[in-house]
Amino acid sequence: MSVAIVVNAYNRPAALARLLASLQQAAYPADVPVPLIISIDHGGAAAVRTLAHHFMWPHGPLEVIVQEQHLGLVQHFFACGDLTQRYDAIVYLEDDLTVSPVFLAYATQALSFYQHDQRVAGLSLFGLWFNGYTQQPFVPLADGSDAFFVQVPYTLGLAFTRAHWTRFKAWLSSSTAVPTAPLHEAWLHFDSNDWFPPLTRFTVATNRYFVFPRVSHVTGWGDVGTHFEQATRFLQVPLQRDKQHYTFKQLDEAVAVYDSFFELQPDRLNRLTDRWRGYNYTLDLYGSKSQANLRALRAEYTFTSRPCRNPSASFGKTRWPIEMNVVDQVPGAEIHFCRTADIRWDRLSRLRLWHSNYEYFARGRAPRLTTILKLALVKALHRFRPR
Repeated sequence: MSVAIVVNAYNRPAALARLLASLQQAAYPADVPVPLIISIDHGGAAAVRTLAHHFMWPHGPLEVIVQEQHLGLVQHFFACGDLTQRYDAIVYLEDDLTVSPVFLAYATQALSFYQHDQRVAGLSLFGLWFNGYTQQPFVPLADGSDAFFVQVPYTLGLAFTRAHWTRFKAWLSSSTAVPTAPLHEAWLHFDSNDWFPPLTRFTVATNRYFVFPRVSHVTGWGDVGTHFEQATRFLQVPLQRDKQHYTFKQLDEAVAVYDSFFELQPDRLNRLTDRWRGYNYTLDLYGSKSQANLRALRAEYTFTSRPCRNPSASFGKTRWPIEMNVVDQVPGAEIHFCRTADIRWDRLSRLRLWHSNYEYFARGRAPRLTTILKLALVKALHRFRPR
């Protein structure tokens, strides 16, 4: 399988230099050329073009594409994705990333392993560690594989085969390019200059998954740009550094399979415990599925961290990952198995959900008032210190 590296750049020369330096330091096969394409949107910084044209790439052909007109974030993403028509697959990198030394070994092996499963929409190289809706930790179940499945993509480091990309583009141009499954309401508030929402809608509407690594192969620097008004360290993660050979499980065999709300799929929970077989249920342990989402799912029962009336069973929230509290039947009353119609949605119930999740993800260690005051003081002093 021929895999090309495609870099999307515009007006951040320092970011591009940082990414290219990490690419230079990565490992590549000695007997297989690895093409590198740097695509620069029209109107980008002159320093970006200079850097790209003078970059030395000893691992295969180097191509610099300067777009003839300004495409913007969305259309530039699609122009980069269309390069799958020239190669078997691409690794797509935006310029505010750096890669692990073994990113290509992971990407090539994962692309090859999953290339014939049409339920896979693509690969992420980012080791996703948080729930994108609640910003709380997300811990996939360990099932012996170096990867797990989630029914949403992520923006940091993607890989597509030609078939992945062709199916996505065909769905976009079809008259049925509308989600048929529930989506979190956050997707209604994305800017129009973002390519992330249509890729997510495709993944959910067609019941597909992205494959994520358990240890990340890219890390995000969160540079100032279209997505961030100020730099953020939130996307920094540990990188895989030495592993050369990876173990994967087919989608049907894997246990770590999650819906678009970062909740374990019910048929995978049933593999861990027989107690709930025969029930029509969904999981909402983070409490991020709205009433409308749950109605659309048409599940008679729900495992939820929300308060509810007349629960059939209740569990504590102590074990990690969160699903293991149900599997191990941990005593307590923070997770309920109840009829979906009996979930409570009043303001007090929302506060109780917030408190339950905060206690769980903070592991019961709330910051002291003195710590909060010290942090506020340091922040104020930093803001008003003499220049």
